[in-house]
Amino acid sequence: MQPEQNSVKKNLRKELDLIFVKNPVLVTGLALAPAVVGGFTVKNGLGLSLVFGMVTIPVLVLASFLGMLSPKVPQYVRTIAYVVLAALMLIPARMLASGIAPNLFDSLGMYFSAMALNTVWLIRAPLCQEKKPQWALWEGVCQTLGVSVCILAVSAVRELLSYGTFWGNPTFLSVKFPAMAYAFGGFIVVGVTAAVLRWGIDRVHDIARLAQRQQQKWRVER
Repeated sequence: MQPEQNSVKKNLRKELDLIFVKNPVLVTGLALAPAVVGGFTVKNGLGLSLVFGMVTIPVLVLASFLGMLSPKVPQYVRTIAYVVLAALMLIPARMLASGIAPNLFDSLGMYFSAMALNTVWLIRAPLCQEKKPQWALWEGVCQTLGVSVCILAVSAVRELLSYGTFWGNPTFLSVKFPAMAYAFGGFIVVGVTAAVLRWGIDRVHDIARLAQRQQQKWRVER
C-alpha cells in the first residue's frame, strides 16, 4: 500500500511541475506560436487557453484508451484518430471562445486551425498511450494550466504595454508601445518571462538545498 501511495504522489508532483518548473511554453518551447501571435490581450489569452484545453485534454485521454488496443493497430491509425478528434473539438471551442474574444479568430488567422495540431499533444499523445486514463487526464489538465498561465501572463503584459488597458478597461499606464501587439513583441515578452521563470526556479532550488544542508547540520550537532 505504501509503495502505491508513494507512486501516486510522485506522479502528482511530476505532472504539477508542468505548470511552472517544466512549463510547456516557457521551458520546453511548445505551443509557442499562439502565445506570440494571438496573445496580445487578456481576452485573447483566455480564449486561446480555452481552445488549447478543449483540444489537448480529450486527445491525451483518447491516446490512453487507444493504448489499450492490440499492438497490431498501427501507430498511424491512432494518430489519424487524434487528428480527427482535435479537429472536431475546434468546433465547440470556437463557439465558446468567440463569446470571450470575438476578434480572436481574426488575429490568429490560420494559427487558430493550427491549434488542432499543437505540438503538446503531438509529442505527448504517443507517451500517454502507456498511461492510465486518469493520469492522461491529469497530464492534460496540467499541460493546459501550464500553457494558460504563460499565455495569460504574456497577454496581460502585452495588453498593458500596447494599449494601456486590462481586459479592455483603461489602467494607470499612460505610456504605450503599440509595437508590442505584434509577433516580435510577443517573442520579447515570452523570452523575458522565460528568463524570469528560470531565475525564480534556480533561486527556489538554491533555498531548498540551503535548507537541506542546514537541516543536516542540525542533526549532526544533536
